[in-house]
Amino acid sequence: MTSVDERIRKTTVLESALRRPELGSVFGLFAVVVAFMIMTGPINAGLGEKNTFGDMWVRSVGVQSWVELAAYVGILAIAAAMLMISGEFDLSIGANVALGGHTFAMLMMSPDPMPIWMCIFATFGFMMFVGFVTGMLVVSTGLPSFIVTLGFWFANRGFANYLAFRNHDTSRLDIKPMLEERNVLVDGAVVKMPDPTKIDDIFAFKNGFFGWTGQIDLPGLQPFQLFFNAELYYFIVFAVVAVYILNFTRIGNWIFAAGGDPVAARAVGVPVARVKVGLFMTSAFAAGFLGVIFTLQSGVSEPLAGDFRELHAIAAAVIGGCALTGGYGSVVGAVFGAFIFAIVSRGINFVPFIDNNLFRVILGLMLLGAAMLNQLLRNRVVKG
Repeated sequence: MTSVDERIRKTTVLESALRRPELGSVFGLFAVVVAFMIMTGPINAGLGEKNTFGDMWVRSVGVQSWVELAAYVGILAIAAAMLMISGEFDLSIGANVALGGHTFAMLMMSPDPMPIWMCIFATFGFMMFVGFVTGMLVVSTGLPSFIVTLGFWFANRGFANYLAFRNHDTSRLDIKPMLEERNVLVDGAVVKMPDPTKIDDIFAFKNGFFGWTGQIDLPGLQPFQLFFNAELYYFIVFAVVAVYILNFTRIGNWIFAAGGDPVAARAVGVPVARVKVGLFMTSAFAAGFLGVIFTLQSGVSEPLAGDFRELHAIAAAVIGGCALTGGYGSVVGAVFGAFIFAIVSRGINFVPFIDNNLFRVILGLMLLGAAMLNQLLRNRVVKG
């Protein structure tokens, strides 16, 4: 006989940590950083190779290369993680980046174009409608979201290219002339200094709301100026909002319930269908958001924008601790997963004795290892 019932005994800090879905990604990020610090550091000098430690970890070009990729993949990974926690997939998220960019570009190139800010919000509205249609098909037909969104992956990318060719005889839409007519910044060339009191300028100029928004100077190291693109800051905003919703609101409880046991969730009043449709709309919005950012930053909407990013986003979410079966996962883990993906993707270019073509091999092994580790940790949680 014990004095304390096992069911109500206090959980230790270690036990609480082991129950966190993002635990594996925290250790994974630490291991990846240490590994690349070693491989790009003094070991190379001993092998007679160029020391690339500074190129990756100190110089602005190296830091920007993996931080901005982490932000790009991370925004999509956050949306993918929330969908996976609800028990669904969205394989169309990469195609929606291209669709969002093309939609915005075609609105800009219309004979009687709207103000830029209206084009932006019209694009967001259209992309959320695309997500609504996708979600409704999933919840109303009972088909696996894998199949439905795979169909939309083909349809959305093909539809974007069709509209572009039909109206402009090319799938690569160049909106630089339209931006120059509106006196905005294109490719770093100052056409006119933006007026912060004008809403069109706030949303349009490259070095503003959807462009560069910060610089970091660290004197004493070497010329170190980081001109991060806007997606990094929006990545932080997306992450904070998603963490709050998932962990501190009723909607977050509904998301976990919908993925854990949808039948039981419906029985206690959880609007499972509405939750899932809302998450598909969020996923499409995130993709369209990136599509608009990239189009404004470059002045061009590319037909292959977002190609393979749906797989990268899902990989980051899985590396971050999301279960493929739903009901278990973490936005924080997806953020760590995005950084792991980015460091491996860019870091391999700074390691002279590893062939760059091995990146996908390494990513595949990482994904398998993360999935097995997450399953092991989840089994420990289930068994108590």
